Amino acid sequence: MAKYAIGDIQGCYNPFMELLSRISFNPSKDILYLVGDLVNRGPESLKVLEWVYEHQDSVITVLGNHDFYLLARYNNLISPVADDTIDDILHSKNATKLIDWLRRAPVVFHDADYILVHAGIYPILDFNQVLAINHAISNHLQAKDYAELLLNLFNGKSHIWSNTLNLSQQMNFVINSCTRIRYLNTLDLSIDYKFKGALAKQPSELIPWFKADFNPTINKKIIFGHWAALGFWHDDKVISLDTGCVWGRKLTAINLENFEITQV
Repeated sequence: MAKYAIGDIQGCYNPFMELLSRISFNPSKDILYLVGDLVNRGPESLKVLEWVYEHQDSVITVLGNHDFYLLARYNNLISPVADDTIDDILHSKNATKLIDWLRRAPVVFHDADYILVHAGIYPILDFNQVLAINHAISNHLQAKDYAELLLNLFNGKSHIWSNTLNLSQQMNFVINSCTRIRYLNTLDLSIDYKFKGALAKQPSELIPWFKADFNPTINKKIIFGHWAALGFWHDDKVISLDTGCVWGRKLTAINLENFEITQV
């Protein structure tokens, strides 16, 4: 059995299929870890979602910001934007089935060795608390009134953690940090959502989230995507896998047993 992690697919079905062919992925014995953002901006979001749904027993995926966007659009909570490419899902006869499956995906997954998340983990937060809030988010997403959580999410981003936050605010912070984080302000470690550039261009007042000191409870390597300007990055703390396929660059897989990289 092999275990592979793959970066942001974002509706790029053909590169995804070619990448699976190159790594000789066998769904009867191999496992895929997907970092979220399965859909949007690429040309074939429906095909990607249908493939992952069909092979769900061999796939572990977390929710990315574009996946949350799809859930919100499906519930008519937000208006479309010009570069959306999710109409094929919204108009599909299988839309309800696919959406109901997608909202069962967690924001954070972990096993004995790795933490899987779309954008990152807020570094100073106790990971056990993150997991507890992640569980609450999953419960809310699977409830009949899950649109309320989405409505709160799209009404504003949380920038900084406080122990005084109520549960709704805690869920908002964890979703936003786990699906959108890139940089932190050095002064107070609040999340900066504006600057999205490469490390070589970062303003002096910002620090990449994974360069901050980690809470000691975050003691596994974190696999993430989301940050196309960062690209592939592998050190003792993290593996970054968004290499910008949807922008005409590459889709990346890493074999988590031997760290062999395959790209399309």
